[in-house]
Amino acid sequence: MKVIIIGAGKVGYSIAHLLSGENHDVVVIEQSQERQEILEENLDVQVICGSGSSTSVLEAAGVRGADMLLAVTEFDELNMVSCLLGKKYGVKTTVARVRNPEYLEVKDISFKEAMGIDLIINPERVTAIEIAQIVGHPEAMNVDYYAMGKVQMLELEIKKNSSLIGKKIRELDTSVPYNIICIERQQKILVPRGDDVLELGDHINIMARTTEMREVERMLGFHTPRVEHITILGGGRTGFYLAQILERQRPDLQIKIIEKELLRARQISQKLKHTLVIHGDGSDYQLLQEENIASSDLFIAVTDDDKINVLCSLIARNMGVKKTVCQIKRTEVIPLVEQIGIDAILNPRMLTAGVILKYVRRGDIISVTIFGDDRAEMLELLAQPGAAAINKELRHIKFPLGSVVGAVMRKEEVIIPDGNFRIMPHDRLMVFSILKSIHKTERLFLDGGKIN
Repeated sequence: MKVIIIGAGKVGYSIAHLLSGENHDVVVIEQSQERQEILEENLDVQVICGSGSSTSVLEAAGVRGADMLLAVTEFDELNMVSCLLGKKYGVKTTVARVRNPEYLEVKDISFKEAMGIDLIINPERVTAIEIAQIVGHPEAMNVDYYAMGKVQMLELEIKKNSSLIGKKIRELDTSVPYNIICIERQQKILVPRGDDVLELGDHINIMARTTEMREVERMLGFHTPRVEHITILGGGRTGFYLAQILERQRPDLQIKIIEKELLRARQISQKLKHTLVIHGDGSDYQLLQEENIASSDLFIAVTDDDKINVLCSLIARNMGVKKTVCQIKRTEVIPLVEQIGIDAILNPRMLTAGVILKYVRRGDIISVTIFGDDRAEMLELLAQPGAAAINKELRHIKFPLGSVVGAVMRKEEVIIPDGNFRIMPHDRLMVFSILKSIHKTERLFLDGGKIN
C-alpha cells in the first residue's frame, strides 16, 4: 500500500514508523529541515520537503497513485486542504487531524463531507474518551472495548499483598472465563504460557465478556472502588472534553477543573453544567490543600506541560489521592515516569495512531490498539473463508511468536476460547500480536495461504 503522510511531528512520525516497519511504501511530506533529518536517519521512508497544500509537492510524492493520505500537521486548515486535494487526485482514503472543535460541531455544515475527508480525528477528544473509560474502571491502568462493546480488556497491576504473586497461569481460577493475553514486565511484553509465574509489579492485560469482567476481577482479587470525586488539572481541550463526557455519563459525579489561565477558566465554566472550575496554579501546594484535593478519588493531569503533569500527579499522590492519571506527550520519558508511582499514563500520540491505523489496515481489520510504545497490537478482525486457520482448533494452529487469540464473537455470542476452540469463517477475533509477527498473524486469518 502506498501512503502519503503530511507532517512528521509526533503523530506523523509514529505512523510512519509503524507503516514502514510493515513494508508499506511510505512518503512523508515535511517542511522542517530538522524533522526531515530525523526521519531520514531513523526510518526507511521517502522524505519530501514542502507543504501538503502544494500540488507540485503532492505530485512529487506520487499522490496520483497513493492509496491513502494522512494529514497530521499541527495546522487544521492545512490538513483539511491537503485531504481535499488528495481526493481530487483520486486518493482512496484520506485522514485529517483536526483539533479545533468549531470544525467538528458546526450545525448544518459537514466539513468532513465538503472536504472529502474519510476520517477526522481529534487527539484531545480521543484522549478524553480513553480517560473516561478509566474513570469507569479506576482499578485499571487502561481500558479497551471490542466486538461492539461486548468484549472488554483491562490492564491491571499486580500489587503487594496480591494473592496472584507466585502463581502459575494454569493455577488461576477460571470458573468465570477470561484470557490473560499479555504481561508487561519491566518494559518487556510477554505472551504468557501455563507455566509462567506472575510477579509483583506485573501489568496483566485481561480479556473477558464485558458483562462478566467485574466478576473476573473479584475472582482474581482486584478491588473496584467507587469514584465520586474527580479533580482535573488543565482546562484545555482534553480536560474540557473529559468533563463534558463525564457530565453526560455520571451526572452525580463531583468534578473540579483547575485551570491556570483566567480567560480559559471563565470560558469553560460557562459551557460546563455541573463542573466546578477553579482558576489557579495546580502546582501550588497551598491551593491543592485549600481545595481538599486529598479527598479526590481520581486526580487527572492533562495540561500541555509533561513536567507539570508529572509533578502535580506526584503531589496529589503524596496528599492521599487514591489514583493518579497523567498525560505524557514525550514517549521517551514514559518508562521513567512509570517507575515513580503514577497509576496510569496516557500518550495522545499512541492513542491517535491506533485510531488511524484501522483505516490503514485491510478491510477485514475492524480495529487496532497499540501496546507498549508501538511494540505490539491488539487486532480485531474477521476470519475469512479459506484462511489457514479456518476449521482448526486453536491448539493445532501454529501461531507466530508472540500471538494469541483473546476472545471471539460468533454472530451475537461472545466466546472466551481455550485450546479446543475451532475457528470458523466470519468469526470476529480479538488477536494480540507483537509487532514483528503482525503480518504473519494477519495472513493466518485473512489469507488463504500458509504461514512460513
